[in-house]
Amino acid sequence: MRRLLAGGTGLLVLMAGLVAVQPTSYAGAGPARVAVRSDHRIVVSWKGEHKRRVYQKSVNVPGIGTVDLTCRPRSTQIQIRPASRAPETQMWLAKFEDKQGRDVVSVKNVRVYTYATAADDGRGGTGPRAHEGLNQQSRIEDFQKGYAYGLVSQRPSRSQPGRGALTTPATSFELTWWWERFRHPGHQYCRMALTLHTDTARQFGLSWHGTAEGDVRSTSTTTIPGLGDAVVTCEPGAVGDQTVAFRPRGANQAAARLYYRVIEGEGDVDDQVTTASLGRDPDTGLLGPVELPRNGMMMLWATVNGVKRGYVLSSYYIVNNKLRPELNSCEVAATPLP
Repeated sequence: MRRLLAGGTGLLVLMAGLVAVQPTSYAGAGPARVAVRSDHRIVVSWKGEHKRRVYQKSVNVPGIGTVDLTCRPRSTQIQIRPASRAPETQMWLAKFEDKQGRDVVSVKNVRVYTYATAADDGRGGTGPRAHEGLNQQSRIEDFQKGYAYGLVSQRPSRSQPGRGALTTPATSFELTWWWERFRHPGHQYCRMALTLHTDTARQFGLSWHGTAEGDVRSTSTTTIPGLGDAVVTCEPGAVGDQTVAFRPRGANQAAARLYYRVIEGEGDVDDQVTTASLGRDPDTGLLGPVELPRNGMMMLWATVNGVKRGYVLSSYYIVNNKLRPELNSCEVAATPLP
């Protein structure tokens, strides 16, 4: 899994100027998004014999806030701190670990928000920050290691329209951790590394809140440089489609392929991860469509004109609440892997 996901991006920080670009196309498009490309990396590393140990580091997440890494013998976590809890901020991650000799994975969605649903009066929200712990036991293990892939995205509050396509920068990340001898003061060791990648020119997604909005914003089409179009469909109703597809462009479209992994729930990797590969449909010209997870993540690799591009995608939707259609919602975000 890690070999497949390993990226070749450098760690140069490239922040584009605040140049408006064309928004993704969808019915009733909102404001143009801001062009951002950046790469960051932070490492928390210490040994028990060091006098000045650094247990925590922070890094900026463009357009959203900051992420903190903490590694202490009593606290091992990744934390999101958005600049405001008024929007709906989500940090999704798929954690891969060894658990009692088993390769396990768990999908986590860490949220910061004021309004949980359209019916929330504001008292059901979270605090200004939220985290995901990396330990498996309440008393942190003496030794543990693992890795995770994920993304941070943001959209309007669930008390407001989702406004369709992704206009706030989405940031992907890779996280690794290793600690040992936590129960032996003076001999302890910890190392966490976090790599983040933001590229708004190649991200895509779709958000709507309430069936009334979903009826007019059920599809988002984003042009991805060097790839083609990414098409997200999330229709309200029990028989609606909730899918993602790519429409490749270029001279050699027939050879285009899509490889994907769907990750949902928690348990053994073999049980929770579904993989498949498919070619371009000659009738529709699409790679896909592939069904979106209702509450989970996907890894997608599209190969077009001999170039492979990897994505991490989060997906959450409720589309079949007939009694309270205003509580239906769909939130999909995808951005290039780091």
